[in-house]
Amino acid sequence: MVAVALIYYVRHVEPTRLQIEQVELHIERLPRQLCGLRIGQISDTHLRDDRHSVAIAERAMAEIMVQRPDLICITGDIGHRSWHLDRVAGLLKALAAQYGVYAVLGNHDMDETLEFEVFEEKGETRSVSDWITAMEAVGIEVLFNAHRCLRINGSLVVIAGVGDPSCGYEDLGAALADAPNGDFHILLSHSPDIFDDALAEWADLILCGHTHGGQLQLPYIGTPWAPVWRRRDRASGLMRVNQSTVAYVSRGVSSGVRARLNCPPEATVFTLAGGRDDNLRIVT
Repeated sequence: MVAVALIYYVRHVEPTRLQIEQVELHIERLPRQLCGLRIGQISDTHLRDDRHSVAIAERAMAEIMVQRPDLICITGDIGHRSWHLDRVAGLLKALAAQYGVYAVLGNHDMDETLEFEVFEEKGETRSVSDWITAMEAVGIEVLFNAHRCLRINGSLVVIAGVGDPSCGYEDLGAALADAPNGDFHILLSHSPDIFDDALAEWADLILCGHTHGGQLQLPYIGTPWAPVWRRRDRASGLMRVNQSTVAYVSRGVSSGVRARLNCPPEATVFTLAGGRDDNLRIVT
């Protein structure tokens, strides 16, 4: 009976318990004019023809919009497969922010998954250019190995995004080509494997998803599963990846396999502050 109750909880209760995390980020070289800037992050909505994924994504977006962030970042696996693109675009048009909404694509958006290969799923696959066109039509910029420059309160903010490192689409060099030296640098990547790229030191802040926080966090063991090539301690939360770069890995809104334990889904709002937090764990 206990086992049945646990399975029910893992499958049907915790995956619905969306949390809105409020995180203060201390960035060493942050200009005074950017203190208090608020950034929203949504990751891993895995949208498809599924009532749960749609409902929890709509809740996450509504909660983020209530927080009124100045900038919104979406860190991949927006759709569970590329052929859900039209549904994704229709739902994400609810997102808006003063300085824009920016997204990177994940492995599911690119149909780069083991299930896709094993079960030979059928659908009209969509290209990166399809994603860019559809998302821009609803006011979202997809950064596929590209960057944009924003002028915020007189400071130059450069935001770059890469193709998903977990399936070899990243080219951080191309993303940063001709990028000016800004006052604050943000890097978006679906997978935290981007931490291993030497050029990642360019970033003051890296936002990622992909891991779903490990989904199952077992007492005294941690997660037995997290799709990162190195170090399971990269699976979720706030960390430092070199001397000056702060990173956050989201637990995500949804997942491909609906199961969570001690790892509730999240959407996140960051508030920027100056200074250095020496208590952050270092993962590289």
